[in-house]
Amino acid sequence: MAKSKKKKPGLLTRQQIIKKYNITKKQIQAYFPKPAVIHARGRGGSWWTTEGWTEEAVEQAILHPEIQKLLKAREEQALRERQMNECMALFESFSPESYLERARTLHRMFVLHVGPTNSGKTYDAIEDLKTHTPGAYLGPLRLLALEMFDKLNDAGIPCSMLTGEESIPVEGAQVVASTIELCNFNTRYRTAVIDEAQLIADKGRGSAWLKAICLVDAEMVHICMAPEALPYIEGLIQSFGDPYNIVHHKRLSPLRYAGSCKGYGDFRPDDAIICFSRKSVLSTAAILEKHGFHASVIYGALPPEARRNEVRKYLDGENDIVVATDAIGLGISLPIKRVIFAETEKFDGKEFRPLTTAEVKQIGGRAGRFGLHEYGEVLALGDTPLIEEKLGRNVQAIRQACIGFPREVLAADYPLDVLLLAWERMPRAREFVRESMQDALILLRHFRKTIKPEDRELVYDLITCPVDTRSEELVIYWARCAGAIVKNKRVPAPAFGDETLQSCELQYKAYDIRHQLLRRVGIEDDCSEERQAICRRIAELMREDKGQYIRRCRVCGKELPIGSLFNVCARCWALREGGHLP
Repeated sequence: MAKSKKKKPGLLTRQQIIKKYNITKKQIQAYFPKPAVIHARGRGGSWWTTEGWTEEAVEQAILHPEIQKLLKAREEQALRERQMNECMALFESFSPESYLERARTLHRMFVLHVGPTNSGKTYDAIEDLKTHTPGAYLGPLRLLALEMFDKLNDAGIPCSMLTGEESIPVEGAQVVASTIELCNFNTRYRTAVIDEAQLIADKGRGSAWLKAICLVDAEMVHICMAPEALPYIEGLIQSFGDPYNIVHHKRLSPLRYAGSCKGYGDFRPDDAIICFSRKSVLSTAAILEKHGFHASVIYGALPPEARRNEVRKYLDGENDIVVATDAIGLGISLPIKRVIFAETEKFDGKEFRPLTTAEVKQIGGRAGRFGLHEYGEVLALGDTPLIEEKLGRNVQAIRQACIGFPREVLAADYPLDVLLLAWERMPRAREFVRESMQDALILLRHFRKTIKPEDRELVYDLITCPVDTRSEELVIYWARCAGAIVKNKRVPAPAFGDETLQSCELQYKAYDIRHQLLRRVGIEDDCSEERQAICRRIAELMREDKGQYIRRCRVCGKELPIGSLFNVCARCWALREGGHLP
């Protein structure tokens, strides 16, 4: 028969302390006095031993600063977890149903324009907008808003422009061309055009399309989209109960896969070479210029005015070839006959991954401008089956839209970071993905290193300002500007200089951050002259010898071929694999 374990009353064992205070055996050894050992004789002459601490000794040991720090941290963590669960329950009450309820009261007519790139869907929608004003064009990019601004004003229809970067009012304007996030939901239009609506599924910005489709107040709403978006958006419109028509657009010029491009000798004027990083674009342009081409370069970090200047040089014949990232996929109409993929992988912020079917079709679809070329061609540099394979596939239908963070919850009595983290933790819904608040969390953490402001609404406005959080320099500059606004001090001007392309790009983005932050607190800051000066400096740098941008083998210095994913040439790689290089 097993012996029963006994202890002296008032003596706490190690296991009892661990259970009661949730501390570890190592922590007890480090911060508790030496335990007492009691020997006692039981019935029948058996002996038993108890090792432990009196209640007074335990209470004294628990007061050790390190133990108190640990217990406080655990208590705070338990509180945060409880608050997190309460916030997640709170979010359940904020659903897109509020959008749908408002949408059912607006009484609109919808026209769904469905088709691939270069099919004239946006053109047809704009033609109707021209004759039925007042109206609004809502697009994904400043360049698209600017293109519509120019087209409408050139056609004699006064049009203003409104984007996150600038506002261009025009006297007597009948139309506003804007980025979709700046849609005015308090104005009644005759016509509204919502462009590139397949972006409704984008986790970063898709909520702007969902909100615009549900809430833009117009008699006629034209929605332009890729075919994969039709089932979801049609179902959304049906839930409003409003009438709608579907107009299917066919591509105006055929598109075909034309095989592989072997090298420089295969490049021609009116080609667009596609790479997926700034370094690759500049290196490729430099190599092409060595071989007699004049290249326009287009990439995401290039300021909009500088991009527009590069497009103009190509349209005017000053340059005869384009080197671009996937920035060319939306909103840039160029007379390109062939699109050549020099790379088939891109970095998505987390890892390098193969291009998706949607990306290949969106970018490749820019080939073959209607009226200039009989057909468009898509090629791949080198022997890769990926481009041909994905160009021939259908894009998977969109099944979810993105819903934005509900600003109403800011009134709840929870820390802002807990609200944002709880939103990120919410399980995926069947029909919706949630807007990512990761960038806002990064900015909030950086903000709190220097200041802890009281006004939650203001802080939310500041941390949701678009900032490239992958750039430490821009995040630090954002924090300086945001801190100045909270302290009601003068917002500092950026000081990244203009010696290099990279410094010019940072300087332009910093001015944009400053402008957007000030606009969020009701201050219009006109820095157009400074930005134009940066764009002029970029144009100068682009005219200079691009040889400095050519990517070279880090071992032998040899020029790396276009499309190379590595920073070592094939010969040096082979030598290293064979053990002939250190």
